[in-house]
Amino acid sequence: NAESWGVRYYVLNVSCLCLNFMSQAGTGIIINQLARPKGVKYDCEICGKQAAISCSSCRVTYYCTKEHQQTDFKGIHNQICQDLVTLRNPPSIIGSEEERVNRDQQIRALQRSLIELTKETAQRYLIQGKFELAVPGALQSLKFSVAVFGNDSLELVPPYLLLAESNLGLGRLKVAEEFLSLANWNILKQSDCGNTLRSRLHRNFGRLYAAQERYNEALQSLAIDIYFSSLESGPEHVNTASSYYHMANVFHAQDKSDNALAFFEKVVNIWHVFLSGENQATGIPTEATANKTVSPPVATDLTEVQLEEATEILRHILEFRETFLGEQALAVGSCRFTLALLYRYTKDVGVAIEYLKKAVEIYEINLGPHHPETHQINDLLIELSQTMARSGLGGYGRNPRMSI
Repeated sequence: NAESWGVRYYVLNVSCLCLNFMSQAGTGIIINQLARPKGVKYDCEICGKQAAISCSSCRVTYYCTKEHQQTDFKGIHNQICQDLVTLRNPPSIIGSEEERVNRDQQIRALQRSLIELTKETAQRYLIQGKFELAVPGALQSLKFSVAVFGNDSLELVPPYLLLAESNLGLGRLKVAEEFLSLANWNILKQSDCGNTLRSRLHRNFGRLYAAQERYNEALQSLAIDIYFSSLESGPEHVNTASSYYHMANVFHAQDKSDNALAFFEKVVNIWHVFLSGENQATGIPTEATANKTVSPPVATDLTEVQLEEATEILRHILEFRETFLGEQALAVGSCRFTLALLYRYTKDVGVAIEYLKKAVEIYEINLGPHHPETHQINDLLIELSQTMARSGLGGYGRNPRMSI
């Protein structure tokens, strides 16, 4: 009927528009330098050098090379391409004073939302180890923050730190140090800087010094990081666990494996307490955990980025323990148990089950099949298997050793 054909025509047109945008996005057009308006300079979004091409979709972003355009597109531009048109193209009609005020308010609101989007995108790439792709988002976050808050604001510190972390990962230590110095200077100029920012600043200085093999200075900076993080969240909080993790890495770099293992154990214990539903501030078990059941933790303000970071940290600790202690060590089993709890928390039940299967085997070898902790893990394995079976995804029923 006519209505059905109308819907199909609309869907087809929308699909064609999306395909057209995607075919243009990520491609560049060469800038005609002779046609450039007098006094106008086009700079590369990534490095600031004179640009040679522009984005063919928005035509308001410029790059010195095709490689930089592709990096920017993959890193952040594909998410904000059309928003940049709104921000960088002035309206053709000035309008009344009221209209100008409304537009300014809308622009500020858009810039604030883009600060968060670009920052979170850069953080996610950092956690994934994609440092080159983290740079564009961090740069855009810095630009938007300057536009909204000015050059001397504390709000510039997070993007400075993101840029420092990105360059640390890329081995550009001098550039990383410059961004850390900028962050430090902005903090020194403000008397109301919170403990969280101070913690992150010293954490990154610690990582920088470790990369420069200045290990004593690295440990000192990380100790200050732990101090400020403990003031903000508590020494046993998951937010402080990352600080212990980086200190463990410094000890590992010094070939002090016992110290590294001790700090890694601290990290695993903190996350295990939290994910078991115990009191994350004090480490005191709740009634459920005291009775040897494993209840999910109460809702918290943990972001997806924090959970991704926790996953990477715990997996690295697992690899470290397997290397230094052997794959059947009890500490390896406890780390697998904690990772299973983390995947249950993120609702990745299938992955959680796989970690629990191996954790049960390790606990049976070290503690025996009738030990309370072995029973605890096995009970959770059966519970999650039954959950999967009820959801139609398969499971183990009463035989948790079977494959998914």
